[in-house]
Amino acid sequence: MLKSSFGSPSELTLDAEPSPPRQFFSVFLPLLTSAMSTGVTHSDSSTLKHRLAHSVNASDLQNAKQSDNIINGTQKNDTLSQVARESGDRVASTETDTVEVDKQKKVKKPRKRSRLNVAPLNTPLHRRLQTLAVIWHTVSIPSFCILFLLVVYLGSVSWVSIILPYFVWFYGVDLHTPTNGKVVYRVRGWMKNLILWEWFVDYFPIKVYKLCDLEPTFTYELVESESVPDDEDDLVSEYSRTTLDSIFKWLGLLKRINDSDRSSPPATGSDNEDDKSSKDMTHTYRKVSTGPRYIFGYHPHGVISMGVMGLFGTNALRNEPFRPPLRMLKKLFHDPSKGKRLFPGIGYIFPLTLTTQFTIPFFRDYLLSLGLTSAGAKNIKSIINNGDNSVCIVVGGAQESLLNAMVGDDIKVGMGYQGHSDSEDEHVEEKPKRQIRLVLKNRKGFVKLALELGNVSLVPTFAFGEADIYKLTMPEPGSIGHYFQQWVKKNFQFTIPFFSARGVFIYDFGMLPYRTPINIVTGRPVYVPSGLLLEQKEEPSEKPLERSKRLSSITSLLSLGSKKKKPARKQIPPDLLNHYHKLYIEELQRVYDENKHKFGYGDVELIITD
Repeated sequence: MLKSSFGSPSELTLDAEPSPPRQFFSVFLPLLTSAMSTGVTHSDSSTLKHRLAHSVNASDLQNAKQSDNIINGTQKNDTLSQVARESGDRVASTETDTVEVDKQKKVKKPRKRSRLNVAPLNTPLHRRLQTLAVIWHTVSIPSFCILFLLVVYLGSVSWVSIILPYFVWFYGVDLHTPTNGKVVYRVRGWMKNLILWEWFVDYFPIKVYKLCDLEPTFTYELVESESVPDDEDDLVSEYSRTTLDSIFKWLGLLKRINDSDRSSPPATGSDNEDDKSSKDMTHTYRKVSTGPRYIFGYHPHGVISMGVMGLFGTNALRNEPFRPPLRMLKKLFHDPSKGKRLFPGIGYIFPLTLTTQFTIPFFRDYLLSLGLTSAGAKNIKSIINNGDNSVCIVVGGAQESLLNAMVGDDIKVGMGYQGHSDSEDEHVEEKPKRQIRLVLKNRKGFVKLALELGNVSLVPTFAFGEADIYKLTMPEPGSIGHYFQQWVKKNFQFTIPFFSARGVFIYDFGMLPYRTPINIVTGRPVYVPSGLLLEQKEEPSEKPLERSKRLSSITSLLSLGSKKKKPARKQIPPDLLNHYHKLYIEELQRVYDENKHKFGYGDVELIITD
């Protein structure tokens, strides 16, 4: 027993056996204090509880005394210090890991949001109309195919009244019109001046910049009024027109009479001039050829060559004079008087395309009314020689349509488009140097035609933005997609690019082109004078025409027994051909270099390839 229950600590002795409560508190309190101050682990606390459970037993008081002495000794201090250090390190590392995890959660990049970009509801009406015009041009081929199938489906009445007469006209009379130069009689001014084309041009918009004015192909001369002598009544005046002639002209059947010779110059013409033809007095203007005809070379091809359609297929940019058939219909047509004539003194400029497009019923007539025609050499010669006409050829063709996609900087999708907010875009790898490739190095056919015709100027024309209105997917060489494109090109002379852009109401995908501006720049003409070639006559072929070729149309029946001879051809020295081809490429390169910074092509390299 203790000598004094409440003595000082120095006076306490353990000679006598302590009471159980005092033994409990003497062992438990120091350990509990150490555990709370050092933060021992769960396993350490369990050990202490186990030891305390044994220490409270009366039968094991001696063992508890020894444990108490050990814990209060040096070993106790060392053990608790080590536990404290290990526990503190674990707590500190746990807190550090927790802070780092929190920071990582805060710094973690946001997920990519799959958000659709939709056209705003407050889009102005004029922009809706522009979209409508582009929709029509984009789906014109399938639309005419559906129209033809619908007429076929209507039954016997449509077959008798539409299908059979149309195919008699198509196959018997008009089959070769796209390839023999007769398109000059099929083009219609009212079709080229529809208000639809004004909307089409404003959609991108398409703009034209001339580095120089082109010399007029013709001018108008006033023929002084002459009284018809009384003694010449037996002769028919070449300027007289009857009501029947006017009807034929309206139907487009008066082909060989050029009525523009008897009208005033288009820039200053009056409304009632065509009606002022009397029996005794005629006031006439005649066209006088004063300059060259032109072959416009258009680059690049792009997917659909929208710039060619806007500039040469319509009158929305050229602003050639036009009067609507009826004044009440004026709102349906483009008003050329609001703008300045782009190429004064130059006649029709016919865009050239593939002959295969003229095999689609109804669609071929639509193309001919806009002035589109075949890119064959014979057809081009006939067009240029048949009046003061010019042509536009997309030199790169189908091969070039597969090469270029989205190379410029000034790319516009639509009103209100903001793109996807994706933080990963900031870490995209640096793109390779941008290039725009033109298939031109071995394309010399248009230069040969200029040399053979003579008095022709070659006009390099580059359209900045033509290659940026569609996204183009280029399959790897050897893949199925690449094989398919080459097979179509080989067998049908055209190809099918894998392209996409925007939709009507959704900007993220669709078949409509982007609203990227198309800026067309015409360069200085490369003039090819007449008389540069020597005629080389070849022996005419005595082989008669094959029967399949004879019967290609009803008009061929007139020459069943004749033998077709090859016409005399002109020799073209290679040095002369290469000289003018080089001049053309140099002028095209100059057009590109002088204007690339203005239209977002500053760091885009122009590559002339095969």
